[in-house]
Amino acid sequence: MPERAGLSQQETGIWHDAEDLDHALEKSGAIYPDAAATQYAQRVMDRLYPEFNGHIHVLILRTPTLNAFALPNGSVYLHLGMLARLDNEAELATVLAHEGVHFTNRHSLKQHENIKITAGLLQVTAMTVPIAGLIGMPIASSAIYGYSRDLEREADAVGYRRLVRAGYDPSQASKTFEHLAAEVKALEIDEPFFFASHPRLMERIESFQQLSNASPQHGGYLGVDEYRAAMRGVKLASLESDLARQRYKSVLLVLENETVRRQYPPEANYYLGEAYRQRSNAGDDARAERAYREAVEMAPQFAPTYRALGIYHLKKVDPSTARAYFKRYLALAPNAPDRAYIEAYFTQLLQEAH
Repeated sequence: MPERAGLSQQETGIWHDAEDLDHALEKSGAIYPDAAATQYAQRVMDRLYPEFNGHIHVLILRTPTLNAFALPNGSVYLHLGMLARLDNEAELATVLAHEGVHFTNRHSLKQHENIKITAGLLQVTAMTVPIAGLIGMPIASSAIYGYSRDLEREADAVGYRRLVRAGYDPSQASKTFEHLAAEVKALEIDEPFFFASHPRLMERIESFQQLSNASPQHGGYLGVDEYRAAMRGVKLASLESDLARQRYKSVLLVLENETVRRQYPPEANYYLGEAYRQRSNAGDDARAERAYREAVEMAPQFAPTYRALGIYHLKKVDPSTARAYFKRYLALAPNAPDRAYIEAYFTQLLQEAH
């Protein structure tokens, strides 16, 4: 077990650099503050690595990219985008089992020695975009981009054994990366991160398929309902994060598939409408309205939908309908940060009505 007391001077330096990175990420506000989702992921990790309980810590990053990475001090970071795309606990366990090996087998030190990196992590300051702030730092770069092919294969093999031993369905291992690879290909994603790299994803799929073919283990725990309940907020936060970055193509790819959309909370229909609004192709106005109306029907207490419909009808020069939607929005969200803005709309609509 990688304990501080048993570390070499070189590895102690790497460990301290990783802790500095943890503190910088926390200070930057990059950590997604969903205690229930984080605790759920931590329980899965502890089930996979019971003897390392308290030594591997799972955290969630506020970014919609498809990635996960482990630091040499046992901090494992899951991106919102990765968690949002997974379907069940067995798929989550596949990712965590793989990342856990990077810590337990001291891959950071091995990578450090193999590529002869002598500089420590660069100082992280004022990281408004946390992942961008990590690029170019030796230890962070290895963790995020992925390790050497041999070390990744080792993480696959050892992680797979952990998956089976913990009672999860190993057939989900390759599926975990198959739907990620399909999204990367469909959207032509070219992000410099391990799980968003198509070649790297194909290596994971091939590796896990080989492990599955060689293993007699079939069946096991899936945890579909448990995962969806725990990650409800994560899935919506990922959609919101995508739209904040004008990544409407990703939202449309996910939510236009009705089978996939059913795996999301009903409020997802609002985000589908917002994605159509951002794309603004011919016919997207009508598509957005239909999605908003579905959101109202399926999640009638979700305030943002009424605001969206109010603006929609305002643009359609239908002030009475717009006023009704704005009124409902403020009733559901009396402390909305844009209340003064919406009330200004009310004043304008009332003046026009007279």
